[in-house]
Amino acid sequence: MSLHFYEYDPYFQVGRKTQKDKAHQYVKGLFCAERGKRNMERMVEEVNGSDYESLQHFISDSPWDTDGLMQHLAHSVRRDLQPLGLIGCTVDEKAHVKKGKKSVGVARQYAGNLGKVENCQVSVHLSLCADRYANLVNHRLYLPREWIDDVERCRKAGVPEDRMAFKTKPGLGLEMASALIDNGVHFDYINGDGLYGNGYAFSKGLDSLGARYVLDVHSDQRVFLQKPVIEVPTSEPGKRGRKPIRLKPGVSGITVSEYTSSLRKSDYTEVRIRPTTKGWLTAHIHVVRVWVWDEKAGDTEAIEQTLVIRKPLRKKNRIKYSLSNIGVDHQSIETFAFMQAQRFWIEKCFKDDSHDLGMSDYQVRSYKGFCNHMALTCVAMHFVLRQRLAGVKKYPLLSYNDVRVLFAAEIMGKYDNKLFDNRIKQMKKRHQQRVRDIMRYYKSDLPK
Repeated sequence: MSLHFYEYDPYFQVGRKTQKDKAHQYVKGLFCAERGKRNMERMVEEVNGSDYESLQHFISDSPWDTDGLMQHLAHSVRRDLQPLGLIGCTVDEKAHVKKGKKSVGVARQYAGNLGKVENCQVSVHLSLCADRYANLVNHRLYLPREWIDDVERCRKAGVPEDRMAFKTKPGLGLEMASALIDNGVHFDYINGDGLYGNGYAFSKGLDSLGARYVLDVHSDQRVFLQKPVIEVPTSEPGKRGRKPIRLKPGVSGITVSEYTSSLRKSDYTEVRIRPTTKGWLTAHIHVVRVWVWDEKAGDTEAIEQTLVIRKPLRKKNRIKYSLSNIGVDHQSIETFAFMQAQRFWIEKCFKDDSHDLGMSDYQVRSYKGFCNHMALTCVAMHFVLRQRLAGVKKYPLLSYNDVRVLFAAEIMGKYDNKLFDNRIKQMKKRHQQRVRDIMRYYKSDLPK
């Protein structure tokens, strides 16, 4: 195992000089510094030949090609995932708790991963996933209105002029999805949680890009079970009062939760969605053709959608609702269920990247510094992805932490050969125990 990401070296060229050595040092620091303390002071203590000032300049000020690197990364990740089946693109946001007021985009705002309002920065990310593998491939920093309204504050933090306009999180997600498509990165569908599925701006934007989607919606999402005629009602003869001027649907809508309440057990199909460490993820699935109407936009036509309802086998788990622009007859119920459930992997990416690759441990305040750090954590994640794919037959349970520990041991010389061999033996023993724990949930019904 060795850290090879030379394919990215051209993007660290600045004029006649290259910053590739600094890039390699930074990524090595992400692997080798202590968990939760992957700031640059700790990184230079672990990486030979590095020093704080030059590493700080590389991250915060050096004009290497971050955008070009991210475009290349997306293509590389897609190629690595292509043999595994359907490729999904997932959009989600991640909060990074920070102190003070000077870090770009920091504000008291809702942190989804914490479930509360906190002083933090929030970034919106895209991942590509296939089967049980995923990698983050793009990011945008969310700038709250209080930042956008203070131009001088943005300039001090290095926010580019073309980014000094307020954009919602779904707006940032759509911007990145459009960039992926324009860059020729193919994916089979895109999914996201209720923040992106609620309302119609994001889904309409994806539709205009020709992208297929399966987006979660809230339980109060209104749908029509037959196509409504959208028109201004005619005035009743002899009736006093103002003439109607607002568009109205010709039939009544219903919330998705109300529709679900009307279903019988026979209306569902029990589907095994994918294997997990605790047995098959299995649920009752119902799909149906519905129509939705964007009243706020003044649409004169309802939009045909497929409603996907996932009812868990255990009552304590919540029912999930999604809307898709894929026709109800265009693919199987099993495929709809699979696409809906794949959103899990971006949350796994956030967890692994934060715990094992220092996603939120950065020590920068500027816009460029933030984007550069996130880009290099994606490169580190891609290295792990390739190690896991290469070793899937020998070590099918190879984790992010396994790769991090083994890489630090072998490449950084933190352990001699005997200790490294012991690490391998310990890992194998751990994996054997995990296999025994996992197989208890499958018995004779083994996943392929």
